[in-house]
Amino acid sequence: MDDSDLLPALRGLQRTGIRPGLSRIRALMGRLGNPERAFPAVLITGTNGKGSTAAFLESMLRAAGYRTGRFTSPHLTHPRERVALDGLPLDADRFESLAREVREAMEGPGRAVRATFFEALTAIGFLAFARAPVDIGVIEVGMGGRWDSTNVCDPAVSILTNVGLDHTQWLGPTEGHIAREKLGVARRGRVLVTGIGEDLYREVARPAMGRLGVPVRRRGVDFDLVRKQDHQWDYHSPHRVIRGLSLSLAGPFQGANAAMAVAAAEALEPSGFLVGDAAVRVGLGTAWWPGRFQRVRERPVVVLDGCHNPAGAEALAEALADAALPRPRVMVHGSRPEKDVAGVLRRIVPGMDAVIETSIPGLAEPADLAAIARSFARPGTPVEVIPEAREAVRRAMAMAGPRGSVLVTGSLYLLGSLLQNPPWFP
Repeated sequence: MDDSDLLPALRGLQRTGIRPGLSRIRALMGRLGNPERAFPAVLITGTNGKGSTAAFLESMLRAAGYRTGRFTSPHLTHPRERVALDGLPLDADRFESLAREVREAMEGPGRAVRATFFEALTAIGFLAFARAPVDIGVIEVGMGGRWDSTNVCDPAVSILTNVGLDHTQWLGPTEGHIAREKLGVARRGRVLVTGIGEDLYREVARPAMGRLGVPVRRRGVDFDLVRKQDHQWDYHSPHRVIRGLSLSLAGPFQGANAAMAVAAAEALEPSGFLVGDAAVRVGLGTAWWPGRFQRVRERPVVVLDGCHNPAGAEALAEALADAALPRPRVMVHGSRPEKDVAGVLRRIVPGMDAVIETSIPGLAEPADLAAIARSFARPGTPVEVIPEAREAVRRAMAMAGPRGSVLVTGSLYLLGSLLQNPPWFP
């Protein structure tokens, strides 16, 4: 996304990049009257699944009758998507007004607060939630946890979905380093819900949370969502059993996200939020989160999934097998250059009958990606380069034919660009 997509109040901030730390956001929140203190919140971090977990939880809370605010990132087509009230993106006039207010607070009086683009959006979101006012905010961390600007809030419940290798230049070279950063969202005496594996829990999370005095509820130990026949799910915890649940978001990996969302809703009860079985059922069955195994067309089947790291690629490969997408299967892919492209393509390309690498401004050169894709393709699998993304999708649909399928994957910004002007419709 370039500056032409932004409101005047936000222009120029895209170039500030990533600058971890809470000093700027704290200063900015102070100038705005500390809106982050005006509502209770759930803070969600993790390598993958944050957005889907937020969507499930916010949908359940709304079904239970609460007014909700949801802050997520990145957006697909416009920054307004990142700030939602009662499930709907902030309207344009309100977003523009709040953006101007935040920019004015950054610029004075006194010494300017040199906030980043993400910090300014965080401020817009928290200000919108305070002004609404919302009953509760569901907040997705941008990156990491400890030094992410969203961590300026004081969550009633925190969620750590999982930990994989991503953003290693900022969070550290190993899963242990990354877990320590993400555990920075936990608060003493308040529940942390998590789906991390046994080794990481034993070696990192359990000692760290024990020292801090954080009660931990673990998926697969304290609660879980178990898949049954006909795509139905059963939720189990010491508090209740709910059978025959349907998930609105496709892919078997969504069971883990939904389970953590329900467990977080249960953990909110001491704070006065009651989410009954009926609200759980409605919320899980109606949550909406685009770009995550989103089926946008039949004949050929066209699926969009914003998979951009190896852990996400493993989940996507499982979803592809589970969905039994028809052949021939053609993949359209584009990625940011700093991502572990080889780690992603190694897990997906072998299952494809053809691959097309493409791009939009800001993504890696498709010819470079194609060279990596060829190293993982089965013998005889064509790997093409079509720089223009819409043309690449149209070519993929022609290759797949009416009986086949197309997977569009990689950067969420690629998906967002295509969703603005969909090439899969006649």
